[in-house]
Amino acid sequence: MFTWVKGNAYALVATLYTNNITLNNAAAAYFQDVRWVMIGIDHTDKKVAIKPVAKREIELKIVPMEQLHKVSIGKGYARISNKSVMDEIQSLINDTINGRKFDAFYDERENLLIIDLMVDLEKG
Repeated sequence: MFTWVKGNAYALVATLYTNNITLNNAAAAYFQDVRWVMIGIDHTDKKVAIKPVAKREIELKIVPMEQLHKVSIGKGYARISNKSVMDEIQSLINDTINGRKFDAFYDERENLLIIDLMVDLEKG
């Protein structure tokens, strides 16, 4: 009997650095049409949520400007840079984050990319 090994071609992965969150191509696909996001941190469950914000939401002032974070889209990745957010995440997991990869999933109902800080892909 074969046990099928999980592939990574379509896995959603977030790599955390001291200054930014970098999303792999599969995760970045959810942000191709936006330039701004909101970031939420769940301190209890140790999760980070990234919510795409449409241009229309900004124009209608649905989202407070101080909650917006710029997302930079590159070929095969997306990056959100914010040192204070990264400091808060590092404090939450009580460990260094520079270059660590974490599992992520997209919640279609809530329209959120959720990074699970409890699933460090390098530690298993």
